[in-house]
Amino acid sequence: MSTSSPVRVLYCENNVDGTIGGSHHCLLNLVSGLDRTRFDPTVVFYQAHALVPRFEAVAATRIVEPLALGVRRAQRALPRAVAGKLGTVARFVRMVRQRMTFMRTHGTQLLCLNNSVTRHHDWMLAARLAGIPCIVHERGLNARYGWLDRFFASRLALLVPMSLWVRDHMVARGVSPRNVRVLYDGLDPESVRPTRSEQALRQAYGIEASQPVIGIVGNVREWKGQEVVVRALGDVVRRWPDVVCFFVGAATEADRAYQAKLDALIDEAGIAGNVRFTGYQQDPASFMQLMRFVVHASIQPEPFGMVVLEAMALRRAVIGSRAGGPVEIVEDGETGYTFAPGNSAELAGRISLLLEDPPLAVRMGERGYRRLRDAFTLDHYVGQMQSAYDAILAGRPVSPDFGLRAPCA
Repeated sequence: MSTSSPVRVLYCENNVDGTIGGSHHCLLNLVSGLDRTRFDPTVVFYQAHALVPRFEAVAATRIVEPLALGVRRAQRALPRAVAGKLGTVARFVRMVRQRMTFMRTHGTQLLCLNNSVTRHHDWMLAARLAGIPCIVHERGLNARYGWLDRFFASRLALLVPMSLWVRDHMVARGVSPRNVRVLYDGLDPESVRPTRSEQALRQAYGIEASQPVIGIVGNVREWKGQEVVVRALGDVVRRWPDVVCFFVGAATEADRAYQAKLDALIDEAGIAGNVRFTGYQQDPASFMQLMRFVVHASIQPEPFGMVVLEAMALRRAVIGSRAGGPVEIVEDGETGYTFAPGNSAELAGRISLLLEDPPLAVRMGERGYRRLRDAFTLDHYVGQMQSAYDAILAGRPVSPDFGLRAPCA
């Protein structure tokens, strides 16, 4: 498609729990990779966060106030409005008008919503009324899709689940597959660069050069499975008393009770000396570079697992729970291992296998790096999205083969 000036694309990320997750990084990767001669991006957030400067370096970036209803209430405002609460109706109408005004002011020609069809209803309705095509990325596994979610989903220009698991989950809950196309998030391995040396981190965290290091990267919350890792570590330490396990990620106020539970389990198992909690880190790659391998332990199906790709970019083997997107990324026995979600004994056995055989972990890490380069590149991801933009703006259907590559075959 040829245009006299770049198409203005508006992206919206509506996470408001104070953490930075995979959706932020996926959006940053996409916006950074766009062909600026063809597309001019603006990115909207509902709150400031540590990645905003990086977004500002590659796109016009706006922090939008949550408006009268608040973001969480706004996400479910329209169903309540339809139920007949007139005050909610009026506030929601004002919100939709503000969204339309924002898009008109910025000359938006295409709207891309970054989280889920169960959110963003205000933006979806505003885009529909303004005649602006709308794409939604589905980055979650929602327990249900209400009638309004399904209504909007069927009227989108494109709905993009981030894994086959997410697609099948949505369709099983009543979302029409007509405009659903799977596209795995991509990663440029050259972008995953440690900023601190192994020696510096060992010194900072009191770890001897001879001690093996493993770890898990992700926000500290129950479904992410840090408890499973703690329980497995209790078994592993009996055989490997000098092993150190990093827990890289933040706990919000809502997760403080879970953090306290983890602390109690660690004290009970007598493994406090083997554990390091780091809080949020802007350079998780530095910690993964230090690890012999990386654990991904979600007890609920993970929609995708960007951390898995980041570990592969650093040539690290991955031990991942056998549910959700990681099953589509990790080749069990080749690029790492999988284990039953929540099964700490099986995880302990997998950890021990790789601690016993460091050369095997290295070989798996090399295979994982090759798999990333073959199947999960950022160039493929951005290229596919740009092709979809072209088709939608030209009024053509997006091909059923959109996004397909080796993992989807």
